[in-house]
Amino acid sequence: MSDEGILSHILICKNVEKAKESLQEEYAKERHLFFIKDEFLIDDAKEVIKEAYIAESANKYLILIAKGYRVEAQNALLKILEEPPRHIVFIVVAPSKTAFLPTIRSRLLHKELLVEQEVIHSGLNLSKLDLSDIYPFIQKHQSVEKTFLKELVQAIVFEAINEHHLRFSEKELEHFQKLLHLVELNTRAQTILTSLLLSIMLRKYR
Repeated sequence: MSDEGILSHILICKNVEKAKESLQEEYAKERHLFFIKDEFLIDDAKEVIKEAYIAESANKYLILIAKGYRVEAQNALLKILEEPPRHIVFIVVAPSKTAFLPTIRSRLLHKELLVEQEVIHSGLNLSKLDLSDIYPFIQKHQSVEKTFLKELVQAIVFEAINEHHLRFSEKELEHFQKLLHLVELNTRAQTILTSLLLSIMLRKYR
């Protein structure tokens, strides 16, 4: 392992963006490099390995952050994670330990970073919603990831019912539930939000 008792480790954090912020602050005075991907691929692993073999005179932290790691990428990293070159410390971040193969999990220490769950607010006046509100909102959120999209849909429905006191029929509530299911099936955010917000806007005409 690396010098001075500093060990490479897995860091579990449900919010990987927050994990990056925390690590950036923690290692601000140390030499560190981030490798940030949605999904870590074999080419990403090769880039990390190449960087790890650059000789260093002091500790260098290679911080890998991804929501998922491909099996072939993990297999490529296995040996170097187990026996890092001198002065190299790996920090491998994912939202869940199940992102890693048992062979990786068994060779590295595990740490967990707990972050406060952010409360999502749509910022929309749902009781007076019109097309001029809907279009820019959809444009702003058309590329959000699945987890955030699901939370956003839930937040909008919650706001509509509990903050704006809008009433929906059983059929409309079932439609909202169906949209959450479609989010799980990776339906585009634009499609989900258009359907949801138009349903809320048009309810006043029914």
